[in-house]
Amino acid sequence: MSDASEQEREGNGQGGAAYSPYYKEHGDDRNDLLTNPGVLFQTLAFDRANIRAIGKLNLDRSTAKVLDVGCGTGSSILSLLRLGFDPANLSGIDLEQDRIDRALRQAPNVDFRCGDARQLEFADGTFDLVLESTMFVLMPDESLAKEIAAEMIRVTRKGRYIMLVDWRYGKPGKAHYRGVSPARIRNLFDVGRRTRVAGVERGALIPPVGRFLSRSLPSLYFAVQALVPPLVGQTTTVLEKIS
Repeated sequence: MSDASEQEREGNGQGGAAYSPYYKEHGDDRNDLLTNPGVLFQTLAFDRANIRAIGKLNLDRSTAKVLDVGCGTGSSILSLLRLGFDPANLSGIDLEQDRIDRALRQAPNVDFRCGDARQLEFADGTFDLVLESTMFVLMPDESLAKEIAAEMIRVTRKGRYIMLVDWRYGKPGKAHYRGVSPARIRNLFDVGRRTRVAGVERGALIPPVGRFLSRSLPSLYFAVQALVPPLVGQTTTVLEKIS
């Protein structure tokens, strides 16, 4: 949740095949916080949205069980550790073993495992919070997305939460990007029957605008975010499981 190199590549875990072309197109420093000033406020906006969302939940950080679906190299889990969650209660799953290996090097006490999000190896109602970060935007196959969403619902306890940290717009002319709009969330997560929307936080601006402001006019970044909602490209949506 906190590392722009995990976020603005607009994909995680299940969509990871897009990473290499992304960096070939944009350069290796595209999301480097130390060398690219366009990244900083995008990252801060991601962090703020996620921290605000989690802060409003009724979660005991010492006991809450959390699963990150499409965890990549574990940046979202590292953010949760920074917020005081117990590593013994955190889990992450990703399709690619090399990313799991990197995650384990950073947080060896977390249950990182390689696996398919369509068949999660956890019992029904295991987790208090199930999250994904920039995974569904790179999943234009709606049948695949629905399978994963159904599994995320299944392993969430009734009355507990699913958190979607994703981009609400696709990319014109690029069919492999599909925006995670409110309508798509309603369809994927059966909102109104199996889940309900518990909250939405505004995050990063659409990358061309957000990167420009971060680099050239950082003092205006959050003013634009607040005053021009259509320019917000990323949102953090929290769902509560009701059945």
